[in-house]
Amino acid sequence: MRVDLGPEPIGRVTCLYVGRLGDVIVATPFLRALRRRFPRARVRLIVGARAAGVLPLIPFIDEGLFLGRAGDVGAHLSLARALAFGGRADLLVDLNSAFSKTSTLLARASRARVRLAFDKGRGPAVFNRVIAAPDEREHVSDRFARLTEAIGAVGGPDLELRVPDADQRRADALPELSEPRAPGELRVLVHPGNLGRRPSLWPLERLTELCGRLQHAQPAARLYFLAGPGERAAAESVAAALPRPAPVLADLPLGVVGGALRRMDLLLGGVTSTTHLAAALGTPTFAFYEGYTQAVWRPRGARHGGFVAPDWDHVQAVGVDEAWAALREHLARIMQSR
Repeated sequence: MRVDLGPEPIGRVTCLYVGRLGDVIVATPFLRALRRRFPRARVRLIVGARAAGVLPLIPFIDEGLFLGRAGDVGAHLSLARALAFGGRADLLVDLNSAFSKTSTLLARASRARVRLAFDKGRGPAVFNRVIAAPDEREHVSDRFARLTEAIGAVGGPDLELRVPDADQRRADALPELSEPRAPGELRVLVHPGNLGRRPSLWPLERLTELCGRLQHAQPAARLYFLAGPGERAAAESVAAALPRPAPVLADLPLGVVGGALRRMDLLLGGVTSTTHLAAALGTPTFAFYEGYTQAVWRPRGARHGGFVAPDWDHVQAVGVDEAWAALREHLARIMQSR
């Protein structure tokens, strides 16, 4: 449903998404459509501290700001100055689908003429244009397609990011990636998953067995492991236990992770922001989905495979045999398209 943005031209746009890194990545189709709808507008995106690293990778914005963590006075002051002196926005879009006190306060502070949001049932005095809130099973692509329609734009569902040249050079220079690719080599980056969200984390011993089967069945497979903050020990435990121990890429800036992903043939592991980062950079993925992440978060398209657990809220019931059968089938599709 299209909303009335008023007769005045849209010259300044502010978008808010105070969420996780993956939340912002899956919103890139909307940001691309917004840029095409208002090609001459200055587009500003404000995100939470956890998503600040993705701002340089989004090619559809003119300015990226982030809300600092609690106690980060400097970041708060910088954001306040930008809001106070950056000019009043003609259009503000709150991308958060659930109520956020922070985004509501930022929307009020922006003084934007048109303030568009999902109908969260709260803060009605702040937002003067709303569309229906997503239900529990609405896929994020469909959610942002409705928001795209609301501003009178059109666009496809593909996620899209671009790695800055400097970050790509740093990724290319990593010792683990500097060797030339062998003929027929299949490069697989393994990210075990979010250690803080155990229901969605496939047990590491099963992941170890799956990776071992991959190495045995595909002698040309070359595995690498990715570890974010606090994940190195878990990644190393799996990488070292394989028939052919694999290197671990640890604690890299997001842009460098993106550069490494662009050199891979597949990302394998749990559903995290890295899954969406890979999808946005055109790298195929294979992940383990519970019912919820399958319905709402799984990247769309044949390039993105996986195994869906029978449970709505966890992946613990997925066995190695069934995961291996699904992975082998997905690898066959990938190798046919190379």
